[in-house]
Amino acid sequence: MLTARQIEEIALRFLPFEHDGVTFGFRSLFYQDKSPSDDIEIEGDTLTLTYMLVIRMPDGSISDVMEFARTYDLTKLTEERWVAYLEGFRRAFPSLEHDPGVAREEAFDDPANVTADDFERAFLTPDPEDEDDRTFLEKTEEGYQAYLQKARPKGKEDARRRRAEAVDQCMARHAEVAARVEQTYGLLLPKHAALTWAFFSSLSPYEWRAPAQRLGIGPYTVSSGVLSFYSERAFQRPLKEGFEPQMHFVAPAFPPEALIMFLGDFHAFALFYDDPAYLPSGAVIYDMEDKSRWMGETFLDFFRDWARELIKYPWTLRGEDGKIDETTFFNVRLFLEALEEFEEYTEQVREEDRARMRWPYSERAQMAEHRSGVGICTDLGDGAGFEIPSDIHAAESQEAVTQAVARARQLLAEGDPRYALALGRELHCACGVPDRQNFSTLWQAEALSLMVAAYEALGRGALARKAEVHHANRGIFMKDAYKDADPATEPLGLEFAVSLAGDYFPFLIQRGEYKLGFETADGQAADPSDCIQLQDGILTMTLAFTHTDPEDDSAVGFFVTAQYDVKNVSVQRFHSFLAGWQKGFPDIARRWKPCIDRLRAEEDAGQEVIDAMDIRDMWSDYALANEANTTEEDFAWAIRDGLQNGGRNKEQQYRAYLEAEHPSDAEQDKRRWAAALETALLRFPAVAARVEKTYGLRLPKHVALAWAYFSSLQESEARGFRELFSIDPAGVMELFEDGGLDRKVKEGFDERLHQVQPCDAPEYLLVAAAGSDHRLALVYDDPSCTPSGLMLVDNSLHFQVWRGETLLDQIRAWANGVLEDKVGAFHCRKDQMLLARRLLEVLDGFAEHEARIRREDRAAMRWSYEERSAVDPKMGIFGIRTDQGDAQGMELEGALAKYQDAEDEVQAKLPSWIARAKRELADGDPRYALTLGRELHASYPWPPQDERPPLWQAEALELMVAGYEALGRHALARRVEAHHAHRSLFDESAFEDG
Repeated sequence: MLTARQIEEIALRFLPFEHDGVTFGFRSLFYQDKSPSDDIEIEGDTLTLTYMLVIRMPDGSISDVMEFARTYDLTKLTEERWVAYLEGFRRAFPSLEHDPGVAREEAFDDPANVTADDFERAFLTPDPEDEDDRTFLEKTEEGYQAYLQKARPKGKEDARRRRAEAVDQCMARHAEVAARVEQTYGLLLPKHAALTWAFFSSLSPYEWRAPAQRLGIGPYTVSSGVLSFYSERAFQRPLKEGFEPQMHFVAPAFPPEALIMFLGDFHAFALFYDDPAYLPSGAVIYDMEDKSRWMGETFLDFFRDWARELIKYPWTLRGEDGKIDETTFFNVRLFLEALEEFEEYTEQVREEDRARMRWPYSERAQMAEHRSGVGICTDLGDGAGFEIPSDIHAAESQEAVTQAVARARQLLAEGDPRYALALGRELHCACGVPDRQNFSTLWQAEALSLMVAAYEALGRGALARKAEVHHANRGIFMKDAYKDADPATEPLGLEFAVSLAGDYFPFLIQRGEYKLGFETADGQAADPSDCIQLQDGILTMTLAFTHTDPEDDSAVGFFVTAQYDVKNVSVQRFHSFLAGWQKGFPDIARRWKPCIDRLRAEEDAGQEVIDAMDIRDMWSDYALANEANTTEEDFAWAIRDGLQNGGRNKEQQYRAYLEAEHPSDAEQDKRRWAAALETALLRFPAVAARVEKTYGLRLPKHVALAWAYFSSLQESEARGFRELFSIDPAGVMELFEDGGLDRKVKEGFDERLHQVQPCDAPEYLLVAAAGSDHRLALVYDDPSCTPSGLMLVDNSLHFQVWRGETLLDQIRAWANGVLEDKVGAFHCRKDQMLLARRLLEVLDGFAEHEARIRREDRAAMRWSYEERSAVDPKMGIFGIRTDQGDAQGMELEGALAKYQDAEDEVQAKLPSWIARAKRELADGDPRYALTLGRELHASYPWPPQDERPPLWQAEALELMVAGYEALGRHALARRVEAHHAHRSLFDESAFEDG
């Protein structure tokens, strides 16, 4: 058998293995105070080797370290097999580097493996227990999509909106922040700093999890350092008395070149300035020993590379059970997606920042380092070759330091400041003592004089001044230079919300029998940061209300959603609110006790317990929404009052809301409403004439009333209306606008096709857009009559539903739905309910005129709304109505799918259906021709696809035109002819300014 010494000597011929930033070898290779013999243990016939796997980022920084032991049967360890094993291992390593079974000893235990080829083959043979050879990313795709439903319920578009808004805000502040940095530090700030703050401020609570859990970076830590200057209220914080602003979050050992931007739990992140006249070449990180290393050209580059490494090599995310933690993997993947969504913004400023660098990052990061980390850089070169004495505090080093200082001064006098700068910085950075809260003054006077002289010689006066300020305040250790925010005026942010909620919850009564707090679905305590979200000024807390039976300790409960508008809520007021809520909790628990009793009864009866039911806590919402509540007692009273009396202060809340959000008085309202109505009615005859001339359709006067309603809203009301309902006037409603009738139609464009879409029915007349996917249109059966009602249509025509007789009927229904807070409809916030009440109040201002105009319009209708909306649709398309009746009984056999996708047998039947339609049309009954023609028209494939050419469209046009003509609906016939002549139009404006 081989001895430990022989095993070591042979292993060191091969180890360490290195490939693509990954190093594998004995643990001792990475520790200066250990030798390979420390990693070799022999006990009886068992050999145990301790290995280490180190993964590095593209910039050379360490991403992760894994240490593990492997055992071998010593009786099988001959010199030939040990050499062959290591050689086979070396060959296979590029494919094994992140395999959790790396160094798999079973390959050695198999006596069939003798040569290097044998061992290489054994290493590369997949684990027989793992039949799925997909990557972890591929294996978890389905789980990740389910995770996204919870982590990003509003989808990517909402995330992109957050990113864009954050970028706009931060770039708008960049000039002011850059001016402050230049004034304070004498340094130029790159635009990518603004993007770093924009990125962090755009993150959702779920997107924060990966950096918080893996890097110790959260909303609080990124608010430390210069990066926080981009926050909205940063410049409102006064400087602490006697505190130098340049010392903001500076540690004694940080060099003058470092501008501390933000912190992690155990790190400081900084921009590194060689020459203050230029932008920094890159970003650095300082560890617990105050040693620096390059991170990347920008902070976001580093985070992106870090996240990609974890996704590529997920084995580093193994938990205590040895398995990859899927939730952590999903958190990292979500964070990476956020970074990749931000790349376009980073690239937009990258070249601009690079143009103002003295050295590109790729060049600067390769220059010589020193003991403290990132080395010096000058036009004369870097600090390579300069000897820096080690351990300057040791007695035996003092003579060497003295000589080095003398040599540095001599070279400085001869015109070469490099050694003075390198030595001065190393002495400066060696000031630390073990407790980190103090510093050693040994050689610090020399450090300062060398640095200042070298900086001045290099024309880097700002760094010289920074060094002087630092040494004059050397005892400060990473302190905030600015006074804490006044809790009475400081707006509530996510950091304070999480901290305060963590202090107060859980609420307990009856010795903990009833509890309201943060829990997971399986009843485990949850971190408040995982249960609290703050987005667009709306704070959402998900809490668990539970009851524990004191007799058997069984627990039942349900989740409670508490949601608040905190845009104008201060830290102090939220503190008082939580205290008052805690006082009111016994009353809340009594109100929810019947729900607990119901759950207990269902459990006892063996029924499925609805433990995931979600109850909305409206009472605390009402309490916080009322700005008159400021103290703990105010909030406790308000919550109890809301529970007992339905909330006596609702009227006070509404009046306070109007005064704050939509200031006006009754007389102003009446004048504004009357003026809008007068303008609409004066314009109506001309607009109606234009519609009749262009479309051949009779416009109802209630459209003018709807335009009057929209134009009468105050700016704040109109903005709230759009945010709440996503409705904007469109189509013919635009003709009521100032200059609407004077807009010039594009040359060659048929105005009848204004904002039309390929599958639109000729009966539609667009009056409003409902978000990006839906429209509201009047529906005309007989062009000579006013339409019977309004229909909501989605852009794919998969969904069409009648929405009332008039547009104001629909607005009223929606607003009432908000006030009723119907489950499954709005899940409304208090501010939305108050806004809905205001919108209904404005509607009431038109009530008298609405009743009169409704009577006028109804007199010109062919069928009432109730009659017309009762006609069943065909294949999702609203049905037809004629004097001969509707199309009931004319079911289209087999046509359950769109005709473009129908089975061959359906396609085969269409000629006979078309023949039937023409036959009945010739016999004087156009209903089937019109029904079938409209169905074929609506089946037009959109978006167009080469593999799906449109079918039956000529037949559709022929049947529709003939059907409309037979019914005397000539305007609809002409409109469908125009439409089929320009079928590819999609929501295009007819006007030159559109």
